[in-house]
Amino acid sequence: MINSKRKGASGERAWVQVLQEHGYTAKRTGFHQSQQGHDAPDVTCHDLPIHWEVKNTERCQIRDWLSQAAGDCKDYQIPVITWKSNNREWVAILTAKDLLKIIQTCDLKALEEAIQL
Repeated sequence: MINSKRKGASGERAWVQVLQEHGYTAKRTGFHQSQQGHDAPDVTCHDLPIHWEVKNTERCQIRDWLSQAAGDCKDYQIPVITWKSNNREWVAILTAKDLLKIIQTCDLKALEEAIQL
């Protein structure tokens, strides 16, 4: 049987690695979450205005996860869940409203070029 805390920590470390591979400074909040209060994200990345909740599980609970992230994030952050299930790629989950905020404020020409790479 897999220890869920260990699996969660493993997922958080893996997500930190993904962010670092994309050039962001990130760290797992881990043990410090309980010291900072329940509203601390699973992964901290000061380069991005995002409250990261990381899920490493087979069972999907999108609405519960979004409620948790939205309730815990600061006013200046976008709540985003990153989810990985076994043998699958990472998925990012956020509200359509927040996705549209990101699209409206990004460099669309640079986005088009990045997609074509």
